[in-house]
Amino acid sequence: MPAEIDRTEDDVVDPRLLERAQARRPEDHGPATFPLTATNASLLGVTYSVPLEQAWALLPATERLVPVRVTPRRAAILFFAWDVRRSDLGPYQELGAALPVVLDAPKAPAPLPPALWRDPAIGLYSVELPVDSERCAEAGSDVLGLPHVVGDASMRIDHRGGSARFAFDGRTMAELEVRLTRWPRERRHDVSFQTYSLLEGRILRSRLSAVGEGYRGRRGSASLGFGDHRRAQRLARLDLSRRPLELRVLPRVNWVNWGPEDLGPL
Repeated sequence: MPAEIDRTEDDVVDPRLLERAQARRPEDHGPATFPLTATNASLLGVTYSVPLEQAWALLPATERLVPVRVTPRRAAILFFAWDVRRSDLGPYQELGAALPVVLDAPKAPAPLPPALWRDPAIGLYSVELPVDSERCAEAGSDVLGLPHVVGDASMRIDHRGGSARFAFDGRTMAELEVRLTRWPRERRHDVSFQTYSLLEGRILRSRLSAVGEGYRGRRGSASLGFGDHRRAQRLARLDLSRRPLELRVLPRVNWVNWGPEDLGPL
């Protein structure tokens, strides 16, 4: 059986990543100073497909952000849970939904499965991002333009999968569970990504360097449920694919958020 995750100590997957962050000159943005680091965290994720028109409906009214397609008429949507035990913002848990998008694409990228995404312009636009930390929510919404709202979270992530639940005022918003069908081969993965967000009518980009150990692939299953809270209703109406396109179960993750970049008006 895997060892229990220590919630109080650093769990460094790749020291070089944190050395890069320590070498960078700090940038003060009020509620947060960048780069931000997480030195003990876990990630649970599942990617589905959704009708292209439903993906467009979740995005702001702009031609600058284009959904990433997995078939000619279906786009990708990612549901994920972060259990962050040690970071520069303290411990927190968040459960999110995000659309992979391309910024300022001269033409829509060709449909591809997640394993073949190579375009450096691909980023995640968060549709919902509830979190259980006031400090994290303030930094995320005021500095990074993320759609943080504060509620209650509970999570369990280990080498075989995990589950995550988020609630507001005692009412369930969403529940996510991922189960791997066999003992996975543990590997180190570069799971770096970038986010696009809106702040005062302008598009921001944040680049995150991340490395984790665990599983990334399709050998497993997932279930996703939504409660009756009003924030969950637009997600509950989505026509998700019956099977996930990709699963992520990474009990050990470190990441560095390098800070926001202003990419101009919407």
